[in-house]
Amino acid sequence: MPARRTSAEDAAALVLLEKQDALATLTLNRPEKLNAMSGEMRQQFGAHLDDIAADPNIRIVLLKSTGRAFCVGADTSVMPETPLAWRDRILVAQAHHAALVKMNKIVIAAVQGIAAGGGASLALAADVLVMAEDASLRFPFVHLGLIPDGGCSFLLQSKLGVPLALDLMLTGGTLDAQEAHRHGLTRRVVAPDALEDDSLALVQDLLALPADALMLTKSLSRQTWTSTMEAAFAHEADAFALASALPGHQQARAALLARRSR
Repeated sequence: MPARRTSAEDAAALVLLEKQDALATLTLNRPEKLNAMSGEMRQQFGAHLDDIAADPNIRIVLLKSTGRAFCVGADTSVMPETPLAWRDRILVAQAHHAALVKMNKIVIAAVQGIAAGGGASLALAADVLVMAEDASLRFPFVHLGLIPDGGCSFLLQSKLGVPLALDLMLTGGTLDAQEAHRHGLTRRVVAPDALEDDSLALVQDLLALPADALMLTKSLSRQTWTSTMEAAFAHEADAFALASALPGHQQARAALLARRSR
């Protein structure tokens, strides 16, 4: 069956959705901004997630992006002005990432280059992570006087373990592909020019397996590690709103704006 693109066909589409048989490919398409998530981009992403979740023909979701970075997180060129506005922004990102965790489709993230902040959170929401050798997950929140967002605090600790996750979050650290492989976050680290082909090969391997067995396996696994996810996400959104109003973030924000004005 030929591929069916359900997003706008023109280059202005910030998120592309392409369906081919039982595969939905969701592509972040803002390479000139390193796929930083703007408000409009978030809206398109959410609409496509709803489409995928409602489509009974889709069994596998492949998350990928154009350009040299997977996603550098939220677009900080337009930042909320109040703690409640920040909280609303975080809740949207959390809802998208929770939808990926909860949907009865297998979600694969193919990550190249930088996945930072909310971009790292997005990658962590996938069921299977495929990383190019040049890929890295970055957690710079504390450098901005903020806390992890997009469910990162819960997802990173659940998937990597508390000691390593806490080290990364407290230091604003970076987890490169080799370290992610060494610590069991991914089994799949590939050459950058093989990322797409290897990800598609994994898709085909999964599509060859019984659909019900995959769905039930994901459901069984989810029940063992997500029982506190909603409460953790709610606490994260509230804590982020608080952090956004404190002096640490106000100073970091002022410094960021000063650098941009030079």
